[in-house]
Amino acid sequence: MSVAAVVLATLTPAVDAHASQSATVVSPKRPLNVRAGSAVWTTQLRTLAHGASVAIDCQVKGQLINQGSVRVTDQWDRLTDGSYVSDAWIRRPAVPIPACGPAAPVAPAAVAAAVTTTTGTVATGGTPLKARTAPTHGAPLVAALPTGTPLTLVCQQRGESIAGTQRVTAMWDRLPEGTYVSDAYVRRTATPPPCAAAANQPAAAPAAPVATGAWTNPLPGFRARPGFRTASNPNHIGVDIMSFTGTPIHAASAGTVVEVVCNIEAGHSCDQTGSASIGGCGWYVKLQHAGGISTLYCHMVRRALVQPGQKVKAGQVIGYVGSSGNSSAPHLHYEVHINAPPTGPHNAVDPIPFMRTHGAAIG
Repeated sequence: MSVAAVVLATLTPAVDAHASQSATVVSPKRPLNVRAGSAVWTTQLRTLAHGASVAIDCQVKGQLINQGSVRVTDQWDRLTDGSYVSDAWIRRPAVPIPACGPAAPVAPAAVAAAVTTTTGTVATGGTPLKARTAPTHGAPLVAALPTGTPLTLVCQQRGESIAGTQRVTAMWDRLPEGTYVSDAYVRRTATPPPCAAAANQPAAAPAAPVATGAWTNPLPGFRARPGFRTASNPNHIGVDIMSFTGTPIHAASAGTVVEVVCNIEAGHSCDQTGSASIGGCGWYVKLQHAGGISTLYCHMVRRALVQPGQKVKAGQVIGYVGSSGNSSAPHLHYEVHINAPPTGPHNAVDPIPFMRTHGAAIG
């Protein structure tokens, strides 16, 4: 059968095919990101304005989003072109949306990509293969794939060189959801095409800094307690590291100071001890790191030692622990954001697993 015949057959609706469902984007503060997969770490393809109409093909279970304007959900809507948006920001009729599966209609763009994909198998010899957001072992971990797991390899991109069970190579295989696995641990039928626009693939996600020597605990000797977006406080987009007033705060990685700010409710001062009844982060510093990663350090006792535009090294002291702003005891509130700038709830990630995968465990 010719390629044209394969495409035509794929586009022919199955007997139980369903019609797409019309819906509306509800995101009044910022455009809604359209992504290559069902998580915020997958590649951003475009944005949709508040009020934009979308056509939903089916739904998949993905990253839990609890900051949406419509609902708290881990369901992501696959649009008719094969891209994804979180259902947390979508207003739609109260009718069931089918789960994405073999019976779901396939968009032409997805068929074009499928023609060039290659099949493979995880071949690590025992240890699960890490799927990451970029082609380097320092990028955030998304999944661990047991040996023997079948893979669909969309394309290849050059990244960190790895000596694996199958080969020594700097090539990484991109999977359909936008994550990467080292080709050093993949047994495959053929070599996937290069990742490029011509392969109908989105641009590669930015590489995060390599773990070795690049990241450090911002408060050495103290441990963070879990608290990222808990059920009791879904707006808490960082973790707290309890300490003593005056404890030095260190830059978690090399970067540039982008903000030194007193963030506090009107009528109060960052130079005084805060309380749980006062709004704001107090004295804080925001750093921009390689790979589109930002970190934020809140509740300092006084204005930071660094200035906007200043370059800092990993481990450099940037300020001191305090209890300014919305704080009931001395501590460091620490945030990590990916795909930054800008920073906000939409791209905050849990610092504890992030720092662990970057070789600098904090909790």
